[in-house]
Amino acid sequence: MPKKYFTAVGITLIILILGFILKSTFINPKSPSVAPTPTPSPISSAQQLSEDKYPKASLTFSNDARYVTVDITDVYADQLEYNIIYYATVKKNRIQTGVNAAAKLEGKTDYSQKQLLGSESSGKFTYHENIQNAVMELTLRDSENRSIFTATYPFEVSPGDTVTLSDPQ
Repeated sequence: MPKKYFTAVGITLIILILGFILKSTFINPKSPSVAPTPTPSPISSAQQLSEDKYPKASLTFSNDARYVTVDITDVYADQLEYNIIYYATVKKNRIQTGVNAAAKLEGKTDYSQKQLLGSESSGKFTYHENIQNAVMELTLRDSENRSIFTATYPFEVSPGDTVTLSDPQ
């Protein structure tokens, strides 16, 4: 008899629990109604820059090629971002690496930034050596963060010289 009693009590508890779950999730009149998800409005596409408003970019390398100053002029955008990507020797290993930056221009049309071609941690510098197959990817954005210009510029590191980036790919 105790075995039948425990089975009956167990079944009754399971039914009560299932009933409570069903009532609280499907039948509860106090539960808030679920509003339909609105269809998002299409994002308007950004007007791309015309060729006469393309920015002008150049890279000036330090004499030891450990630093590069990125200069971008004639910028008709609210923001810019760039990646400089290349293969380099780092601690005797050949790797693909690079540097990047982003900036809000706040009405300015010129941008200049000195970049380390390497890394720094706690005052200790690791410089990238034998840089090859380098490109700069440049993106300009409007006030709504939409891309209005994107270009990739190949270049070669030229210690002590300024390289004008042209003919974007």
